Amino acid sequence: MKPARIPPQFYVVHLVLMLAPAVFAAIVYFLIQSGNAAAIPGEQFVIFQWVAAAMAVIAVGFSQLVPRFMLRQEKNVPLQKYFTMKIIQWAVLEGAALFIAVMFFLSHKMNLLLPVGVLIALIALLRPTSDEIERYNVTENP
Repeated sequence: MKPARIPPQFYVVHLVLMLAPAVFAAIVYFLIQSGNAAAIPGEQFVIFQWVAAAMAVIAVGFSQLVPRFMLRQEKNVPLQKYFTMKIIQWAVLEGAALFIAVMFFLSHKMNLLLPVGVLIALIALLRPTSDEIERYNVTENP
């Protein structure tokens, strides 16, 4: 069977899923810097920071397990199934990044930008590559 080639539209989906939390976090950062955003006062917000940290760790772990669960024991992976697996990987990381960016918006705690950046970088590293296509033996749909 002929190995699949990555359609250019797939790179657009990857870019959009990667840039959505980045653009939101940047807008929030500039709103906070300009003084146009109010923070939620109180120490009870600490629990949300712990939830955000746990969510980031869980999202990273889950994103690494998705290929193992979805492509388990398959000799030839259809292109559509590979795309679905990649979109799920990116969506898990994007969801965690957006949640943490919202926590940043509500709390104005600059330390929350670090996990957002790490999650966005991981999405960038999980882009589709021809090596990955070969490793999973992805083939064109019949």
